[in-house]
Amino acid sequence: MNKTAPNDDSSDEHSRNDDTIETRHASGQQRAGATNDDSVADSGADNDSGAAEPKPLPLSTASLVGSRLAGYLILSRLGRGGMADVYAARDMALERDVAIKVLRPDLARDRDYITRFRREAKAAAKLNHSNIVQIYEVGEDASRHYIAQELISGQNLREYLERSGVVDPEQAIEILYGVASALDAAAIEGITHRDIKPENIMWSKAGSVKVADFGLARLGDDVDGSRADLTQAGLTLGTPRYMSPEQVQGRPVDPRSDLYSLGVTMYHLLSGRPPFEADDPLALAFAHVNETPKPLDRVRGDKDVPEWLIAIIAKLLRKDPSERFQSPGELLDALTGDDAAQRSNTRRLAGAATATARLQRVADEEKRNRARGRKRLFALSLVPILAVGLGIATASQVKRPTVSELLGPDPVPQRGSIEEQYLEAAERDDVQGWKAIETYFPPGDSAVMQAYVSKAKLQLARLYLEQNRIAEADATLVELLNSPTTDRKYRLIALARRVQAAKQTGDKLRVDEAKRQLKAAYADIKSSNAAAINLFEAMFSGRERLDLGIEPEPAE
Repeated sequence: MNKTAPNDDSSDEHSRNDDTIETRHASGQQRAGATNDDSVADSGADNDSGAAEPKPLPLSTASLVGSRLAGYLILSRLGRGGMADVYAARDMALERDVAIKVLRPDLARDRDYITRFRREAKAAAKLNHSNIVQIYEVGEDASRHYIAQELISGQNLREYLERSGVVDPEQAIEILYGVASALDAAAIEGITHRDIKPENIMWSKAGSVKVADFGLARLGDDVDGSRADLTQAGLTLGTPRYMSPEQVQGRPVDPRSDLYSLGVTMYHLLSGRPPFEADDPLALAFAHVNETPKPLDRVRGDKDVPEWLIAIIAKLLRKDPSERFQSPGELLDALTGDDAAQRSNTRRLAGAATATARLQRVADEEKRNRARGRKRLFALSLVPILAVGLGIATASQVKRPTVSELLGPDPVPQRGSIEEQYLEAAERDDVQGWKAIETYFPPGDSAVMQAYVSKAKLQLARLYLEQNRIAEADATLVELLNSPTTDRKYRLIALARRVQAAKQTGDKLRVDEAKRQLKAAYADIKSSNAAAINLFEAMFSGRERLDLGIEPEPAE
């Protein structure tokens, strides 16, 4: 892992991000082997034994390298952000390396920028936490406003993405836990960060995760809300690519907004791209408010992300703050719950049966894996994720079945017609999607609506069978069979599904009875409804019909 500045690139050219209305740089990181003209060769020099005296502090925008700022010797320049230049420096009194953020001289004449710069120091200084970059001092020297803070040997997550690509699930869990812990500490102090994104999350060489740059933080005693900086300093609060819906709309924010931004960040880290992309910041803002991201596992192109982690990120990305975790502490509870006895080996759900695919026809072949689970993280902050040899299960090996109860179902959008609603359900292929068809479009006396609802219930029963939820599958099929409006062809398919459900129970008597009912219905309908028989035979192959107890016609 390289030594770099958090939220900073190595040159001014790279410090601008096209999707960022304003880019800020947090604590600096000393670059390895910095020996160019913009550095001091001996980072540990104390200037007491023949070393050159430090240069006087320049008053222009020129580099401060080699100068002394208050009690700090500026060693090397790490980068420039929207508000500050970032340097590696030496605390001459305490003989330690630090990062120095210096407010740019062209901004130091504006009271709003000075206020915001000091707010960052005030916010972070209130927090003493292992997952937050530590503030040492805030001060002013020769009209230079500066913040001295912890120097992290590592890189920010933006740099990691650019150099190494996506993170693996175990790394993602470690990052999620670390940032959630930092946000929990901030929330306890009444602080909302308001700019969580990969650039502001540091990953040290030692493997620790640290949140940086509280330049947009809202303290509990602030009265400016979300809009003051917009109207007074002409700045947009945050980076549109990672901002919450309420933040882009200029509404008041709280720690739940940070959780949304964390969800966007985790989606980006695992999939390689953020959930929403656009060239125009306003288009990005619109997407955050109105659009649904593509399934994370589909964008990643791999099934290695555990279901419970996908579920947690999905909840973080809910549009309505009331549907997210209500605090970082609640998120931590989801990550570190104590019901380890409920752990079981992760079982991925089977894909839709070929026969079912023929029925729905419009279903996407790549199904969303939306089953929920919960997994315990054993002492994540204390034990390395890779300690599998010690008996700690990895993310892909275990799940916790109660995560669905914690997270609740994803909201299903209502479409303009039952046909569109069916397409939505086929795309999602989850319980909530299929149930929503009847909820949003009660069939009434419409034969078309009744047909769609019947097909939706058959799909729901199929999904239950794939999840080994036999009782729920059978109850759905019985409901369909008992409805006087169910067409005979769908009754026949429902009876066939009941045979399959009975087979999964291993109860021979139940299987025999289900087969008897199916054979009777098949014989009754065969002579009077050729269309129903054709659909049934299209749904079930000859081998499948034999397995259901339907004997082939004798050859003439």
